[in-house]
Amino acid sequence: MRNFTSVLSLFLVVAVAILFYLHFSHARQVSSLAAELHANDTSKNKPIRIAYVDLDSIDAQFEFYKEKMDLFEKKKEGIDRQLNGAYQQLDSRRVDFLKKGDKMTQIEAESFKKDYDQQLQVLEGQRRKLEQDVSQEAMVLRDEIFKKINDYLSIYSKENGYTYVFSYSKNANIFLYQDPVFNITNEVIAGLNKMYKRTGDKK
Repeated sequence: MRNFTSVLSLFLVVAVAILFYLHFSHARQVSSLAAELHANDTSKNKPIRIAYVDLDSIDAQFEFYKEKMDLFEKKKEGIDRQLNGAYQQLDSRRVDFLKKGDKMTQIEAESFKKDYDQQLQVLEGQRRKLEQDVSQEAMVLRDEIFKKINDYLSIYSKENGYTYVFSYSKNANIFLYQDPVFNITNEVIAGLNKMYKRTGDKK
Protein backbone atom coordinates (compact mmCIF):
# COMPACT_ATOMS: atom_id res chain seq x y z
CA MET A 1 0.00 0.00 0.00
CA ARG A 2 2.86 2.35 0.81
CA ASN A 3 4.15 1.88 -2.73
CA PHE A 4 0.85 3.12 -4.18
CA THR A 5 2.35 6.31 -5.62
CA SER A 6 5.33 4.46 -7.09
CA VAL A 7 3.11 1.83 -8.68
CA LEU A 8 0.78 4.41 -10.22
CA SER A 9 3.71 6.52 -11.44
CA LEU A 10 5.20 3.46 -13.12
CA PHE A 11 1.79 2.62 -14.59
CA LEU A 12 1.43 6.07 -16.11
CA VAL A 13 4.95 6.13 -17.55
CA VAL A 14 4.55 2.67 -19.07
CA ALA A 15 1.04 3.46 -20.36
CA VAL A 16 2.18 6.69 -22.00
CA ALA A 17 5.25 5.02 -23.52
CA ILE A 18 3.25 2.09 -24.88
CA LEU A 19 0.48 4.25 -26.28
CA PHE A 20 2.91 6.70 -27.85
CA TYR A 21 4.53 3.68 -29.49
CA LEU A 22 1.22 2.25 -30.73
CA HIS A 23 -0.02 5.63 -31.85
CA PHE A 24 3.00 6.76 -33.82
CA SER A 25 4.59 3.53 -35.08
CA HIS A 26 2.09 1.71 -37.29
CA ALA A 27 4.75 1.18 -39.95
CA ARG A 28 7.35 -1.52 -39.55
CA GLN A 29 10.17 0.44 -41.18
CA VAL A 30 10.35 3.98 -42.43
CA SER A 31 12.15 3.06 -45.62
CA SER A 32 9.69 0.37 -46.67
CA LEU A 33 6.75 2.65 -45.90
CA ALA A 34 8.22 5.46 -47.93
CA ALA A 35 8.77 3.12 -50.88
CA GLU A 36 5.19 1.85 -50.65
CA LEU A 37 3.75 5.34 -50.48
CA HIS A 38 5.80 6.41 -53.44
CA ALA A 39 4.68 3.37 -55.43
CA ASN A 40 1.01 4.13 -54.71
CA ASP A 41 1.28 7.86 -55.25
CA THR A 42 -0.71 8.88 -58.32
CA SER A 43 1.16 12.15 -58.46
CA LYS A 44 4.81 11.31 -59.20
CA ASN A 45 5.71 14.99 -58.83
CA LYS A 46 4.63 15.04 -55.19
CA PRO A 47 7.69 14.52 -52.98
CA ILE A 48 7.49 12.36 -49.88
CA ARG A 49 9.00 14.12 -46.88
CA ILE A 50 9.60 12.27 -43.65
CA ALA A 51 10.77 13.58 -40.29
CA TYR A 52 10.90 12.32 -36.73
CA VAL A 53 10.56 13.61 -33.18
CA ASP A 54 12.08 12.51 -29.89
CA LEU A 55 9.21 11.77 -27.48
CA ASP A 56 11.49 11.78 -24.44
CA SER A 57 12.44 15.38 -25.20
CA ILE A 58 8.80 16.33 -25.67
CA ASP A 59 7.99 14.80 -22.28
CA ALA A 60 10.80 16.81 -20.69
CA GLN A 61 10.16 20.15 -22.40
CA PHE A 62 6.49 20.41 -23.41
CA GLU A 63 5.05 22.76 -20.76
CA PHE A 64 1.51 21.41 -21.03
CA TYR A 65 2.73 17.87 -20.41
CA LYS A 66 4.95 18.90 -17.49
CA GLU A 67 2.22 20.92 -15.77
CA LYS A 68 -0.38 18.20 -16.20
CA MET A 69 2.00 15.54 -14.91
CA ASP A 70 2.96 17.69 -11.93
CA LEU A 71 -0.69 18.12 -10.94
CA PHE A 72 -1.32 14.43 -11.47
CA GLU A 73 1.64 13.43 -9.28
CA LYS A 74 0.53 15.76 -6.49
CA LYS A 75 -2.95 14.29 -6.57
CA LYS A 76 -1.54 10.76 -6.36
CA GLU A 77 0.67 11.73 -3.45
CA GLY A 78 -2.35 13.16 -1.64
CA ILE A 79 -4.29 9.94 -2.18
CA ASP A 80 -1.30 7.93 -0.99
CA ARG A 81 -1.03 9.97 2.22
CA GLN A 82 -4.75 9.65 2.84
CA LEU A 83 -4.76 5.88 2.44
CA ASN A 84 -1.53 5.34 4.37
CA GLY A 85 -2.91 7.43 7.21
CA ALA A 86 -6.06 5.31 7.37
CA TYR A 87 -4.06 2.06 7.32
CA GLN A 88 -1.69 3.32 10.00
CA GLN A 89 -4.56 4.43 12.21
CA LEU A 90 -6.19 1.03 11.93
CA ASP A 91 -2.90 -0.72 12.65
CA SER A 92 -2.33 1.49 15.72
CA ARG A 93 -5.67 0.35 17.07
CA ARG A 94 -4.59 -3.25 16.59
CA VAL A 95 -1.28 -2.67 18.41
CA ASP A 96 -3.01 -0.88 21.27
CA PHE A 97 -5.51 -3.70 21.64
CA LEU A 98 -2.78 -6.35 21.69
CA LYS A 99 -1.09 -4.50 24.57
CA LYS A 100 -3.90 -5.72 26.82
CA GLY A 101 -2.33 -9.15 26.62
CA ASP A 102 -3.85 -11.59 29.13
CA LYS A 103 -6.32 -8.95 30.32
CA MET A 104 -8.44 -9.29 27.16
CA THR A 105 -11.26 -11.81 27.15
CA GLN A 106 -12.06 -14.24 24.36
CA ILE A 107 -15.22 -12.28 23.56
CA GLU A 108 -13.26 -9.00 23.36
CA ALA A 109 -10.66 -10.58 21.10
CA GLU A 110 -13.26 -12.03 18.73
CA SER A 111 -15.21 -8.76 18.68
CA PHE A 112 -12.09 -6.72 17.92
CA LYS A 113 -10.96 -9.12 15.19
CA LYS A 114 -14.37 -8.95 13.52
CA ASP A 115 -14.40 -5.15 13.65
CA TYR A 116 -10.78 -4.95 12.48
CA ASP A 117 -11.38 -7.28 9.52
CA GLN A 118 -14.46 -5.28 8.47
CA GLN A 119 -12.61 -1.97 8.58
CA LEU A 120 -9.67 -3.47 6.72
CA GLN A 121 -12.03 -4.74 4.04
CA VAL A 122 -13.57 -1.28 3.73
CA LEU A 123 -10.10 0.27 3.32
CA GLU A 124 -9.15 -2.29 0.69
CA GLY A 125 -12.32 -1.44 -1.22
CA GLN A 126 -11.50 2.27 -1.02
CA ARG A 127 -7.96 1.59 -2.21
CA ARG A 128 -9.16 -0.38 -5.25
CA LYS A 129 -11.70 2.33 -6.12
CA LEU A 130 -9.08 5.08 -5.87
CA GLU A 131 -6.64 3.08 -8.00
CA GLN A 132 -9.33 2.66 -10.66
CA ASP A 133 -10.15 6.38 -10.54
CA VAL A 134 -6.49 7.36 -10.87
CA SER A 135 -5.95 4.90 -13.73
CA GLN A 136 -8.98 6.33 -15.55
CA GLU A 137 -7.69 9.85 -15.02
CA ALA A 138 -4.29 8.79 -16.39
CA MET A 139 -5.97 7.54 -19.58
CA VAL A 140 -7.89 10.80 -19.98
CA LEU A 141 -4.69 12.77 -19.43
CA ARG A 142 -2.84 10.62 -21.96
CA ASP A 143 -5.54 11.22 -24.59
CA GLU A 144 -5.45 14.95 -23.88
CA ILE A 145 -1.68 15.05 -24.37
CA PHE A 146 -1.93 13.02 -27.60
CA LYS A 147 -4.53 15.39 -28.96
CA LYS A 148 -2.37 18.45 -28.30
CA ILE A 149 0.60 16.88 -30.09
CA ASN A 150 -1.45 15.49 -32.97
CA ASP A 151 -3.29 18.77 -33.55
CA TYR A 152 -0.04 20.69 -33.69
CA LEU A 153 1.75 18.13 -35.89
CA SER A 154 -1.14 18.17 -38.36
CA ILE A 155 -0.69 21.91 -38.83
CA TYR A 156 3.11 21.78 -38.75
CA SER A 157 3.31 18.96 -41.30
CA LYS A 158 1.03 20.72 -43.77
CA GLU A 159 2.92 23.99 -43.45
CA ASN A 160 6.30 22.29 -43.93
CA GLY A 161 5.28 19.69 -46.50
CA TYR A 162 5.87 16.57 -44.40
CA THR A 163 4.08 13.41 -45.48
CA TYR A 164 4.83 11.46 -42.30
CA VAL A 165 6.27 12.38 -38.91
CA PHE A 166 7.54 9.40 -36.95
CA SER A 167 8.65 9.19 -33.35
CA TYR A 168 11.11 7.34 -31.19
CA SER A 169 11.92 7.06 -27.50
CA LYS A 170 14.15 4.95 -25.32
CA ASN A 171 11.19 2.78 -24.29
CA ALA A 172 9.70 2.33 -27.76
CA ASN A 173 12.19 2.74 -30.57
CA ILE A 174 11.45 1.35 -34.03
CA PHE A 175 14.51 2.97 -35.57
CA LEU A 176 17.84 1.22 -35.96
CA TYR A 177 19.32 4.46 -37.21
CA GLN A 178 18.07 8.02 -37.55
CA ASP A 179 19.78 10.85 -39.38
CA PRO A 180 19.66 13.98 -37.18
CA VAL A 181 19.06 16.05 -40.30
CA PHE A 182 15.44 14.85 -40.18
CA ASN A 183 15.02 15.50 -36.45
CA ILE A 184 12.38 18.23 -36.01
CA THR A 185 11.98 17.77 -32.24
CA ASN A 186 13.18 21.22 -31.22
CA GLU A 187 10.93 22.97 -33.72
CA VAL A 188 7.95 20.90 -32.62
CA ILE A 189 8.58 21.55 -28.92
CA ALA A 190 8.95 25.29 -29.55
CA GLY A 191 5.72 25.29 -31.55
CA LEU A 192 3.82 23.26 -28.95
CA ASN A 193 4.88 25.57 -26.13
CA LYS A 194 4.10 28.66 -28.18
CA MET A 195 0.63 27.30 -28.96
CA TYR A 196 0.08 26.38 -25.32
CA LYS A 197 1.03 29.85 -24.06
CA ARG A 198 -1.06 31.54 -26.75
CA THR A 199 -4.21 29.58 -25.95
CA GLY A 200 -3.69 30.00 -22.20
CA ASP A 201 -4.96 26.45 -21.69
CA LYS A 202 -4.29 26.01 -17.98
CA LYS A 203 -7.12 23.59 -17.29
